Amino acid sequence: MGKDRLDTISKRNHHAAREVETLLWRALCDSPEAAKEYMADDCIMINPLFAGSDEPMSRDTDPSIDKVLEGGEPWTGFSFHGDPLVVEIDLMAVALVYKVTLFRSGRKGTREIVATVSSSWRQTAGADWLYVLDPLLSRPLSPADGELPELPEQPPPPRLFPKLW
Repeated sequence: MGKDRLDTISKRNHHAAREVETLLWRALCDSPEAAKEYMADDCIMINPLFAGSDEPMSRDTDPSIDKVLEGGEPWTGFSFHGDPLVVEIDLMAVALVYKVTLFRSGRKGTREIVATVSSSWRQTAGADWLYVLDPLLSRPLSPADGELPELPEQPPPPRLFPKLW
């Protein structure tokens, strides 16, 4: 038995997670509107790369995920930095974390953006995988102009336990 055989549910889930993430990015390169096919009806996103803001989006918000994707400019290409890390959340749910370089061609040449991405997928009863969550980890690390984006100042996290020493 080869170690690359997909002979367990876990191995199949990990393989499927990487596969559907790749298909989603290919759709975003071909036509962002086509990416809606991979998204669950209750999908939630916080993605400054698509919407230009850190505001949560769903199909019910203004702007909605659908509206942002319908008006979105396609990416020219993408490249994963190594294999995405995959964790099984449940028998029918997975999450991925990875770095990706995105390419977009324009009048001034090709722009590159390096981003850290996290996404979650849920498997349906029909065995399809649907994109359900894209949290804030999708903040760009390096925009096209070469300057790092300014991050809003965050207050320190609250202390959960009193200081004992």
